[in-house]
Amino acid sequence: MLVKNPSGRILLKLGVVILVLAGAGVAWLYSNRDVARVKAVNRDTAIDAVTGSVIVNADGGFRELKSEAAGKVKIANIKPSSHFKKGDVLVQLDTTELDRQIAETKRKYETDKERARIQMENSPERKVAEDRLKTAKRMFELGNVSEEDVKSLERALAEIDRRLKLTEFNDQNAEKDFKVVMEGLELQREKMQVVAPFDGTVHNDGALTWEGALINAGQPVALVFSRRRVVAAKISEENFGRVRVGQPARIRLLTYGGQNFDAKVAELLPAADDAQRFTVHLDVQAEPDQLRPLSTGEVTITVDSVPDQIMILRRSVFDSNKVWVVKDGRVERRTLEAGYVSLNNVQVRKGLAVGELVIVDRVEEFREGQRVRTEVVF
Repeated sequence: MLVKNPSGRILLKLGVVILVLAGAGVAWLYSNRDVARVKAVNRDTAIDAVTGSVIVNADGGFRELKSEAAGKVKIANIKPSSHFKKGDVLVQLDTTELDRQIAETKRKYETDKERARIQMENSPERKVAEDRLKTAKRMFELGNVSEEDVKSLERALAEIDRRLKLTEFNDQNAEKDFKVVMEGLELQREKMQVVAPFDGTVHNDGALTWEGALINAGQPVALVFSRRRVVAAKISEENFGRVRVGQPARIRLLTYGGQNFDAKVAELLPAADDAQRFTVHLDVQAEPDQLRPLSTGEVTITVDSVPDQIMILRRSVFDSNKVWVVKDGRVERRTLEAGYVSLNNVQVRKGLAVGELVIVDRVEEFREGQRVRTEVVF
């Protein structure tokens, strides 16, 4: 018959409790470790890039449009932030009085012109003089008038013709004068319109007049900017010589946070600014509304590329050439030999192997040997 051993059962239960407590303790310690967000080292194309700051400008900057004539505003197509096309009428003054003056000038000219035409074609004085000359010539052939009488009548008819030609000449001058007057009136009418000089947008605070307003000549009526954007990058003197027209680029604007836009180098300006930085114009693949005037950011221009290289995120590097690596749950500092540096990535020539976990966030909060839990990002 077996004898029960109560002390053995007690020891067994005590061991189980100790194991459970130990496991709970380990779990508690692990759960209370700092969390390190890490990314596995991989291979990708290394980009040799030139970086710089960018600013977006409207082509020609902001422009204040002014009325060339005085008058009452009849139409004002200048709502804030509204778009317009080149040639659109933005502001139209009331032309009622000018139209009346143009119509009256045309009426008077047409009347005078018709009167002159009738006089030229049906001159009573010339008809009488011509009849007298014909009669005198017949009488001369019959010997009833002298040759001198005939010549006198010929001179009289010639004088009438001279005066008619002078009248015709004056009519021609009157037509030229009329055209000059009409051109002046039409020019005045044109000045009573403010026409868009380019495709553009009215500034948020750019509506400077309204329908029914009385304005003076030279008074500003709208503040506008072009729809065409000039994205200018500032490149340091030592890097400018590596930049070429046509090279691909990526820009990131502060307005859009982490969003990037593809671009390419469109133009190199030869002169440096006071800080010895050179200006590069970029052709950006974005709508004008996305490129807000005076917005700023940074650019990376690709000047060379090498495929199948060990790459890490640029934000994981600190002190210019160091990263934190998590190995067996502990933080380890590594010193790198870096290669090409682009906007987001860094080429690693020595110091890391593919698959190792590199801390990518809050790198300033970690220390050598620190125990951490990992959260892998992709």
